[in-house]
Amino acid sequence: MRRKKYFAIALVLSGAMVFSAGCGSTKKEAESFVEDKADQDAAGEDSGESAGDAAEAGGAETENNHEDALNFKAEDYVKLGEYKNLKVQYPVPEVLEEDVEYAIQELQDENKEYREITDRPSKEGDSVNIDYTGTLDGEEFEGGSDTDYELVLGSGDFLEDFENSLIGKNKGETVTFPVTFPEEYFDSEVEGKQAEFTVTVNKISEVIVPEYTDEFVAKVTDYKTIEEYEEYIRGDLISAAQEESVSASGEDALALAVENAEIDGYPQELYDFYYDETIAGYQFYASLMGMEYDEFLEQMGEGAVEDAALAQVNEYLVVQAIADKEGLTVTEEGYQEEAEALLEEYEYDTVEDLEADYGKTSIITQIVRSRVVNFLYENADVEEVSQDEYYGEDEEAEEESDGESEDGEESGDGGLELELDGEE
Repeated sequence: MRRKKYFAIALVLSGAMVFSAGCGSTKKEAESFVEDKADQDAAGEDSGESAGDAAEAGGAETENNHEDALNFKAEDYVKLGEYKNLKVQYPVPEVLEEDVEYAIQELQDENKEYREITDRPSKEGDSVNIDYTGTLDGEEFEGGSDTDYELVLGSGDFLEDFENSLIGKNKGETVTFPVTFPEEYFDSEVEGKQAEFTVTVNKISEVIVPEYTDEFVAKVTDYKTIEEYEEYIRGDLISAAQEESVSASGEDALALAVENAEIDGYPQELYDFYYDETIAGYQFYASLMGMEYDEFLEQMGEGAVEDAALAQVNEYLVVQAIADKEGLTVTEEGYQEEAEALLEEYEYDTVEDLEADYGKTSIITQIVRSRVVNFLYENADVEEVSQDEYYGEDEEAEEESDGESEDGEESGDGGLELELDGEE
């Protein structure tokens, strides 16, 4: 998918992105130092971490519920500039054939079967169930060991040398081999170092991917033929692309509205809320990358928490000022309806459960922010441009990154940058 250019670090670590944290990489993958970080975004789709787990790790209002964070008058701090008829670009949605093919592959992957193999050694494409222990200088290191782990050989989930060392092994066999981490690995504690892994192969399974036929489609979907299913896929993809384009333009308009506003001070309670949200977000992303929080903070740079919190405060002050002026504020009835609309998406049974994980303040700020972003888009001077023209350099950077991970030379490089630049 294309990278949204409006995904600034401050937004990634705001309460809005805490909601999406549950859709990120799996906990086991996040803790594993042998994982190829370049493929972490793809692996995340099968996350074993619930939205509630994500909230607990990053963004839940636990120690302070910040009930007073929104008790302020935006007009006391903000003088709005131009926020209507702002000139923004709208990337015309498009569906690439590779997107359709990816969706088809996902359907096949969701319905693949595993047949245990006992009469031959493992080969590329097999799934092996393994126990592994990694050591550096004879000592086990954090995240370098696990048991009962399912790994498809050749998937790129782990570093290439690790996976290749398990090809040609038999069930019950234990092997020990070295693995050298890349010089620029996402975790500085192991980058450039050679570890030793001892791995036991518990089980070998052949992965049987179903053939993509009319019969298969009719069996596992609500459609009878390949043609019908692909028509559905294209419709679904174009709807998602339209939403993304509207969101991108609305976010750009909001950034301009913030630039045009004059902001003088801020309510301390609001700052405290976003300060805590930022810390929780940093802690969550640090855990995703197997890093200690202090190390993560050091890489982010001095004053990163304060700067990110203040950026979010200033943005929300403008958001609230626009909401007040345009009648977009949240009533209790409106809040209940929109909070309930989030339940299915984030797999909650009740609004109370959602609030217990994320906090009512976080939910309200995101509802108001979403309303304002949509309003700004609807009232913007929109210029339609191509996807390539809109995303420009970000697309080229993404392609370069993809190329590096494919050849294996730069596997695991720049994990911090990939996680925080908002690549999807």
